[in-house]
Amino acid sequence: MDVSEALRAICTTGEGSCWYCDRRLPAAEEAIRDGWDVQRVNGDRIASIILVCPMCQREKAELGEEGFLRNLSLRVCNSTC
Repeated sequence: MDVSEALRAICTTGEGSCWYCDRRLPAAEEAIRDGWDVQRVNGDRIASIILVCPMCQREKAELGEEGFLRNLSLRVCNSTC
């Protein structure tokens, strides 16, 4: 998948946000420059496309999948509990 082309196409809708933190997707060139990622997630019935912001990508790389998801769930709980 060509991430730059996918970002350009998604950005034309004026919608989109990070799958993990809900940060709004910026304009195409800014999203490409900042390092937004477009990832394919295979589901049971169909594949989905998700957007991941640069901050969540860095945190996930630093903490690993399990640590990242644990921190994410703590952030959500702290803001809604």
